[in-house]
Amino acid sequence: MARILYSVHGDGLGHATRAHSVAEGLMTRGHQVRFVSSLKGTRYLGEHFPGLVTDIFGFQLSYDHGRVRQLRTFLDLTLGMARYARPTLRRVRRVFHDYKPELVITDAEWFAPAMAKLLLIPFVSLDNQHLLTHCEIDRPPGSAKDFLNAYAVVRSYHMGARRYLISTFFDAPIRHQPATLVPPILRREVYKRTSERRDYWVAYLGGSGEHDRMRRVLESYTDAPIRAYGFGIVGQHGRVTYKPTSADEFLDDLAGCAAVVSSAGHSLIGECQYLDKPMLLVPFARQFEQRLNAHYVTRMGIGCSVDKLTVKAMGEFAEGMETYHMNMRRHPKPALAPVLDAIERELP
Repeated sequence: MARILYSVHGDGLGHATRAHSVAEGLMTRGHQVRFVSSLKGTRYLGEHFPGLVTDIFGFQLSYDHGRVRQLRTFLDLTLGMARYARPTLRRVRRVFHDYKPELVITDAEWFAPAMAKLLLIPFVSLDNQHLLTHCEIDRPPGSAKDFLNAYAVVRSYHMGARRYLISTFFDAPIRHQPATLVPPILRREVYKRTSERRDYWVAYLGGSGEHDRMRRVLESYTDAPIRAYGFGIVGQHGRVTYKPTSADEFLDDLAGCAAVVSSAGHSLIGECQYLDKPMLLVPFARQFEQRLNAHYVTRMGIGCSVDKLTVKAMGEFAEGMETYHMNMRRHPKPALAPVLDAIERELP
């Protein structure tokens, strides 16, 4: 069996939770797995794989009222690289020296694949971002500038991978090889949930979105109770129950809800698809990945998207609920086995 090093981008939890599922699956198949990660990724993976995670430098996006601050993000990254790149590379090299990985998997992280290329160790990219560089996509109208910015960032890393495994909830023709499409990778706890359809909705605002504005809209909607996460408060306000961060409670509520209102993150969309939950998406402005996700959810007919959440938009979304459910059944549910099979095919 193989020794695998898994490098994970640490901004947000989506990268870390899918790495958790993949690593656990690989371990079940007899492989050894170690990690390098940063920020939230280090904390999350460290809790679930104690002693197997090395903390390194990682960058994070800067937000202002739901918009990505591109200049601030670039400056933070530049300053961070100037300060931490050398010590991080030394730390990563030590991991390679001590662990001697036979294959590196990277999920949007830079340092481990750079070291793998230097040491002539094969690596594969496993993420959803390389959809932009390796596939033909239908870009949302008016997104050319945001697409070019996102494309340049994704194109700048992971060059020379043995294969690009692209996690996606929609089909897209491959235009550059070597690339393979794989299903969305869900948190392992999601696969254990059974979907129900009760009367309440779930609202989730990831990142640093427009919390106050979205709260006012949610509290003005009276046609369904709402259980809300990610707003930084706890308590009952009208028909909205704000809940503290809790992965298990969130997934219980997600499995039982009638619909979801959220930003347009890749991980949550895959979970909604698995659990048959129509989505009303509010993508972060100027974040192309979220705009693309929302565009395809609308195109597939499993939900809709708006630039600004309004009570009217929520009402119109509710009217189309049966159609969204019907369309959801036309698409296959995400599964982990095809992802693990694709990785094992790349083992030396």
